[in-house]
Amino acid sequence: MQLWRVLKKLVFTFLISLMMLPALASAEMKVAVIDTNYIMAKSPERDTVRQTLSKEFEGRKSQLEREFKKLEDDRTAYMNNAKTMSESQRTTTERDLKKRASDFKLKEDAYKEDFQRRTQEEMRKVGQKLQVAVEKIAKQGGYDMLVDRRAVPYMGPKVTDVSDKVLQEMSK
Repeated sequence: MQLWRVLKKLVFTFLISLMMLPALASAEMKVAVIDTNYIMAKSPERDTVRQTLSKEFEGRKSQLEREFKKLEDDRTAYMNNAKTMSESQRTTTERDLKKRASDFKLKEDAYKEDFQRRTQEEMRKVGQKLQVAVEKIAKQGGYDMLVDRRAVPYMGPKVTDVSDKVLQEMSK
């Protein structure tokens, strides 16, 4: 019974929205587009994020690279010496290499997860700065709507692209 009431409300809301469409369509709206891919590619914050993350993770990355090289060198040495080793030496060395490879994989996965999480955190900050810049440009230009260029399959010549203005605002 309660589901029926919810459905009735949804249908009613939908019908009211449909009745308002002609009024909205006839209203003169000022619309512009932005290209977020272009803005993010040109944004100085992108390089700042890259440098910040590089500094933050360079120690762990170089440690992982050293561990990987040592593991690979030890695997190569094992492959070259396996024929001259006793059965117990081979078994012990194989177990050690497998354990080290497993430990390395866990460390590598943790590194990737941490790096991805931190990248998302930093990009969220850039996204917030982008949102503030978009809102400011929209208000300054008197735009009713700013739409991402990727969401628009066709754009007439009268539609303005304000991506450079947003980029300039972000750079302030």
